[in-house]
Amino acid sequence: MHVNSLEELINEYGFTDEEINFALERAKGIIFGFAMEYRARKVLENYNFTNIKSVNLPTHDIEAEKDGEKYYIEVKASKKSPTKEYSAYKIAMIAQLHGIHLTLVMLPSPRLYLTEEILSEPKKVLFEFFKMLFNNENDKLKAFLANDKNRKIVESYNKIIIHYFPEIKDLTSLEIIRPIL
Repeated sequence: MHVNSLEELINEYGFTDEEINFALERAKGIIFGFAMEYRARKVLENYNFTNIKSVNLPTHDIEAEKDGEKYYIEVKASKKSPTKEYSAYKIAMIAQLHGIHLTLVMLPSPRLYLTEEILSEPKKVLFEFFKMLFNNENDKLKAFLANDKNRKIVESYNKIIIHYFPEIKDLTSLEIIRPIL
């Protein structure tokens, strides 16, 4: 931690060492997260990403560009499965993004993954479904849902689909998905 920042808090507000230690202990996770995000930005620079900016959105932490493409990057700093905490709602939100979603796993050493490649099989199916649905790819959507395995997986997420129902403006898409709801 920057000593000048601590000295400023102590001098300006008269905090004791005990109060500062209490605050640091409580803020440790937040400090860890921001420090890891800063490290992630450096990693992305090393991978030749440009226009790197922190955004702190439900779907991603950083936005960047590379070779004319827009990337949305979720930074994961735990040793758990990187996409285990990706809820079905988050998967739907990621599918709405216009660009490539990446997951940057920071521990034990930085590794960058195309998010859709590291999702569990049901979440992969759900992601593909929402991408086709939100992009009005009706022929692909029909063929996708004609597959029994895909349809059963998608049907198991019908509460999430119903949640996003109002955002679907294409009437053909609505007709295609209506039987699974």
